Amino acid sequence: MKNKCRPAPLVPWFVVLVSCLPLLACYEEPVRDHLHIAFGPGQIVIVTAVRDIATPESAGDNRAVEDRLDQARSDLEGGWDRWSRSFLELGAIADRSTIVRDEGRPSRGIHSALLDSFRPVERLLGNEGLGAFLERSDATCELQLYPTGSGQATRPQRETFERGLADWSDAVADYFAAAVELYDYLAEAPDRAIPCFAHIFDDHPEESGPLTDDEGDLVTTLKDRIERVSEALLIPDGEAYSLNELSRLVFDTFQGRLTIAVDGPVIELDGFIDRTTYLERPPVDLWRGLEALTDRWLVPDLVTAMVAPGPERAQPDTDLVAFANVPRRWSPPPDAGAVEAGLRVKLRPEDLYRVRWRPRPAPATDEELDLLAVERLASAERDLPD
Repeated sequence: MKNKCRPAPLVPWFVVLVSCLPLLACYEEPVRDHLHIAFGPGQIVIVTAVRDIATPESAGDNRAVEDRLDQARSDLEGGWDRWSRSFLELGAIADRSTIVRDEGRPSRGIHSALLDSFRPVERLLGNEGLGAFLERSDATCELQLYPTGSGQATRPQRETFERGLADWSDAVADYFAAAVELYDYLAEAPDRAIPCFAHIFDDHPEESGPLTDDEGDLVTTLKDRIERVSEALLIPDGEAYSLNELSRLVFDTFQGRLTIAVDGPVIELDGFIDRTTYLERPPVDLWRGLEALTDRWLVPDLVTAMVAPGPERAQPDTDLVAFANVPRRWSPPPDAGAVEAGLRVKLRPEDLYRVRWRPRPAPATDEELDLLAVERLASAERDLPD
């Protein structure tokens, strides 16, 4: 591979930092939903749903986002939010509901329900775009989920997404091209990996040092391309949704995060992500599609190592030195058409999400079972996955 950057005089690190503005740090969606289903003991199922609403300040001067937040707070206050209505129809043995307020305004609604059958959960999931089937035996349990229907986007939202996808595919292709140019250079100058990545990550260990003029140009261009890609997680002025949210509305049948906790060791797993203490249905959106595509053209990937959907506290904390020492491999960068085609393939829910597990023995008496079930309900909010 040819070295595309000729050696040049070193320049002070603060000059490069002036031209490489830090990435935005918060990619939190205005309204976030999470449904958690916990199995056991015995026939018991505990369902917990959470709706989080961002602060009014997060809208900035975007009136469309302000309206969206106002509507979400009004619905939560009046019991007309997505989960309040659904949980009324569960016929729970016992339930708990909490509204958390921030300066008097509703900011979080939490509903937990204790059930002695999975049938109400089947109905709830069916109304939310997922078919569900649970098979129990003395030795094993198996849960199957499968998407039904289509996405929830309106026609204008679909049209906005299609325009945005074309532009974003251009941005992703430009990012890959800039990253490949840097990786080409580092192939001939591997000792410059830590200084270059230090200026990309804005993390400067003692051994990072200054960059050459040509390295500064490479880093500045690449960092600008990373910011353009990350804009899919930001809401444009005058719009109510980010491009990433629109992709979920267009392609996914279930809106929000879905997690499952089973009451015993997992035997078989399809579709779900194993988070050790719980299982998670992968999101169906652009960012997840990008994560699934990057190793086709570039390893390690810089965008997903630096940016993640969510608030500042959820952003990746990448070990710079370790990242600089990961073996790098790359292919000729794709054009925008190849990126868009790859993303569309990834923007499809799995046909089946399945988990099979070996349930732990239920308590010996009904009294012990009832006591344990009530305890689980009481701790449902605390036991929610982060």
